[in-house]
Amino acid sequence: MRTRLARDNQTRDKLLEHALRLFADRGYAATSIRDIIEAAEVTQPTLYYYFSNKQSLFTTLVEQHYAASQDLLTQELESAAGCVAKLSLLLNASFVHCSRNPLAARLMFQTYFGPRIAEIERVLERVTKQRFAMVVDIMKEGLVTGQLRQSDPDFLALGFCCLMDQTLNLLSRKKRPQKSLTRKLADSLLHLFLYGASGADLHGTNKADR
Repeated sequence: MRTRLARDNQTRDKLLEHALRLFADRGYAATSIRDIIEAAEVTQPTLYYYFSNKQSLFTTLVEQHYAASQDLLTQELESAAGCVAKLSLLLNASFVHCSRNPLAARLMFQTYFGPRIAEIERVLERVTKQRFAMVVDIMKEGLVTGQLRQSDPDFLALGFCCLMDQTLNLLSRKKRPQKSLTRKLADSLLHLFLYGASGADLHGTNKADR
């Protein structure tokens, strides 16, 4: 019984592994069930034993690689003090996650920034709304404490997410993303977001003049 369970888990993991690679490389729409079963070297009934359809496979991958890390990040943010510390943690944690799981990062960006696909819009909307709401809350805290200038927290969150996500989108496609997604780059992006290209601080003083 235990041997059969281990074998079942192994087959399921193999399907997820090949589906992740294909979705990340080709996109959701361009990947067929046949592509997945041929890559995993299993039969179609075997796939349908574990997953009801392609959408189920995709949803499982998103929950496995995105939702789980999101929950962990939420817990870590609770221990960070202040808006700037939380933004730094968010950037660095995202860089580490994408460095360790570049295919998972490419899966999300390939699908989210690609053509709209009705059958998976709901799961994408759920996970992205959750993360965006987290960033908005951090911006609200920064505005209340004075670490950020008065502005619309949704607009600030949008700017921050665009800066972070486009960087992750581009660099996670490299052969060795860990070489590019460094703490130094994360700190530089945070500085750019907080102070702009001029290098002025929140009071308009250029740091180079101090």
